[in-house]
Amino acid sequence: MKNSALFRLVSRLLIVSMLWLPFSAGAAMVGTSQLVAPTQVQLDRQKLDSFIARADVTKQLEALGIRASVAKQRVAGLTDEEVQQVSGHLNGLPAGGTSGWAIAAGVIVIALIVWALYTYNT
Repeated sequence: MKNSALFRLVSRLLIVSMLWLPFSAGAAMVGTSQLVAPTQVQLDRQKLDSFIARADVTKQLEALGIRASVAKQRVAGLTDEEVQQVSGHLNGLPAGGTSGWAIAAGVIVIALIVWALYTYNT
C-alpha cells in the first residue's frame, strides 16, 4: 500500500514537471565562419599584444610620446573589426624586416589608431 502511494506521488510529480518544463529545442546549422571568426580575432589580438610588447616597438612608441601601457590599453579597447584591420596591416608588412621602415610603418599605424581612439573617447 505504501509503495503504490509513493509511485502515485512520483508519477504525479513527473507529470507536473513534464507539463511545466518547455518542450522546445532549437537546432540550426552553424557555418565555419561563425566558428572561426571569434578565434581569429583572439589570435589577432594576441599578435597585436606581442607586437606592442617588442622592445623596438616600445622604444619607437615612447619616441612618439606614447607609453606602451597606454598602447596596450588602447589595443584592448579596439573593436573586432579594428583589430582585424590593424592585423591586416601588420600581415602586409614584409617578413624579415630588411629595413626599419616596416616596423616604423607598423608603429605609425598603431599610433594613429591609438590617437584616433583617444580623440574619439575624449
